[in-house]
Amino acid sequence: MTNWADRGRDAGRLLKEIESKDLKEQLDAVRDYLSDLAGSLNKIAKRQWGNTRNRALDTAIEAEEIMKENFAVSLVVALGVGVFVGYLLRRSTQ
Repeated sequence: MTNWADRGRDAGRLLKEIESKDLKEQLDAVRDYLSDLAGSLNKIAKRQWGNTRNRALDTAIEAEEIMKENFAVSLVVALGVGVFVGYLLRRSTQ
C-alpha cells in the first residue's frame, strides 16, 4: 500500500511534466506567430518600398519633362540659383 506522501510526490511530478509540455506548446505557438508576423511585415515593407520607388521615379520623369518644355525658364532659374550660391560663398569667405 502506498502512502499519501508518495502519491503527492507522484502528482507533483506529473503536474510539472504537464506544465512543461504546456509551456513548450505555448512557446512553439508564440514562435510560429512571430514568424508569420515577420513574414507579413516583410511583404508589406517590400510592397511599400516598390510604391515609393515608383512614385519617386514618376516625379523625376515629370520634373524632367517640365524642364524640357520650359527650357528657357529652367536655364534662368539655374543661373539665378548659381549666382545666389556664389554670392553666399563669396560673402562667407570674406
